[in-house]
Amino acid sequence: MQDNLGESSENPLRTKRINRGVTAAIGVILVVLIAAIVVLFFIVTPYAVSGASMQPTLQDGDHIMVLKVGFEIKRGDIILFERPGSDYPPVKRVIAMGGDTVSFDGESYYVNGEKLEESYLFEDFYAEDYLSVFDGEIAKALEVGLTLKSDELFVLGDNRNHSYDSHDYGPVRQDRVIGKVVNIY
Repeated sequence: MQDNLGESSENPLRTKRINRGVTAAIGVILVVLIAAIVVLFFIVTPYAVSGASMQPTLQDGDHIMVLKVGFEIKRGDIILFERPGSDYPPVKRVIAMGGDTVSFDGESYYVNGEKLEESYLFEDFYAEDYLSVFDGEIAKALEVGLTLKSDELFVLGDNRNHSYDSHDYGPVRQDRVIGKVVNIY
């Protein structure tokens, strides 16, 4: 609407309300965006699985969500961790925890003297080349029983015959754990 001088007679009160509404909406969007970034990078993080070591549970290319804070690790959990000398953090299953004794008899793993029941395994046998790595310090310890320190985890891939894991490089310190897998998508 124009007055007789040709100027707009828009209501200044209405303009202020619109500006406040736009400012509030932008503020809400920024808060939600910042919260999403904090959650995504500091609380949970997406990760793409690379390789076949966790088949059949995880396939090459699967996406997982990893909880990075406020989690408790238990036997059977799947974790993401840093491994020295590796650019890509591996994903493995926790078989034993601090204080546990792990042993391997060539056919089965045992924790604290009890045979592990592992329905999630890709194959129920160990290939000859799996056993060939058992010629070092870890192998000797596993024959008699490797007792983990309080801050250590023993991790293995579900596809044991195609997994580079604790049977190769030994226990993983808990401070190397990035997070616990909470979702596969």
